Amino acid sequence: MTSRRNHKPVRSCLGCNSRDLQSTLVRVTIVDGALVLDEPRERGGRGGYLHRDAGCLQKFVRSRVKEFRALRRGIPRDERSRITELLQVAAG
Repeated sequence: MTSRRNHKPVRSCLGCNSRDLQSTLVRVTIVDGALVLDEPRERGGRGGYLHRDAGCLQKFVRSRVKEFRALRRGIPRDERSRITELLQVAAG
């Protein structure tokens, strides 16, 4: 039996759809109808996760998914582009 102390939360990336440790992903959430970064992971409510990897961010922007299940809503392409630009600026 595995101890709960060794449990590491795993989440799926909205871009590449692969699963990874939550600590390696950046959280995004909806605030007042707009997608925002939640890097300190302090906001409540539904959220999604992204790798900081440029390939994942491009897949997220180009995605044809009508509704992101994690967020329970669609996200317009221009809004996805804005978030990926913010992530790239924060990383660089």
